[in-house]
Amino acid sequence: MPQAETMDRDLLAMLACPRDHAALQVEGGGLRCAHGHDYPVVDGIPVFLLAEHDQTIGVAAASLHAASTGDGAPLYLETLGLSDAERREIARDWRAGAPVDAAISHLVGATSGLAYKGLTGRLRDYPIPDLPLASGGGEWLLDVGCNWGRWSTAAARKGWRVAGIDPSLGALLAARRAFSATTPQAHFVCGDARHLPFKAGAFAAAFSYSVIQHFSQADAERTLAEIGRVLRPNGVAKIQMAHEGGLRARYMQARADDRIFHVRYWPLAALRTVFETHIGPAELTAEAFGGLGLLAENRRHLPLKARLLIALSGALKALARAIPSLLRIADSVYVTAIKRARA
Repeated sequence: MPQAETMDRDLLAMLACPRDHAALQVEGGGLRCAHGHDYPVVDGIPVFLLAEHDQTIGVAAASLHAASTGDGAPLYLETLGLSDAERREIARDWRAGAPVDAAISHLVGATSGLAYKGLTGRLRDYPIPDLPLASGGGEWLLDVGCNWGRWSTAAARKGWRVAGIDPSLGALLAARRAFSATTPQAHFVCGDARHLPFKAGAFAAAFSYSVIQHFSQADAERTLAEIGRVLRPNGVAKIQMAHEGGLRARYMQARADDRIFHVRYWPLAALRTVFETHIGPAELTAEAFGGLGLLAENRRHLPLKARLLIALSGALKALARAIPSLLRIADSVYVTAIKRARA
């Protein structure tokens, strides 16, 4: 059976060409729009990366190459954004039959915050967080920058049907291997957040964590405009962003930062403005104090120092609900924006 034929029918009905937003049909094992734009499907995952655009991250180019050539199957290690040593360890653990997916065991250190660095290659179960949204009731949620699927899985467990999008083909395939049997309502698409391959108004909600904070201002604005396009009227977007006024953020910004995938810290007023411009009325709330990626529900996986920081962050978050001015020193914030209804 052609690979595109194995895709979920409901997901296929929501997809659209990221170049011109035209509907897509299965053709030749892949997907094609009425204007002749073709997109491959790899192990059930459609690949919508656009070669004519600069990419936000290097793994996108590797995923494009892998999708067109099949090089690196089935793990597609070159698309994970990890070091040569880590890729060798993944291949070794894959052959040995590790207790969790070998790719995810190494991706966790790169995707879940620096506190998880010590767990790289040593996971015994999956650190799935608690989605900070109400139950989905079968509605569709878009997870922007889903990588190995932790938030997509969290959303599916809370009753959402999920489309997770990410430029790393290898990470998406790891998510399918790890979670497809237990959370079949989570689906994965390889693509670019600035050029979403979905129809307008397709989603009731959008969520993103530790992704858009890494984009340039121009790429962040393009992504938010796309999220606004694919949300239905009165749909909600909840996006984590880094705040320049945070206690640790001030220290991090003062350091010389030569990392390619650095964090962009935003003023609170600028965050409100950009979200309201591209989506709708926005509210800002504290997500973490003292760092980024500090999730209380995952503290059992973390060392004592990280657990203490999480406890302090939690106490300050509770205090910030009573004293809103504390938001000014939060390192990480959630911006919740409601898509404007049509007049």
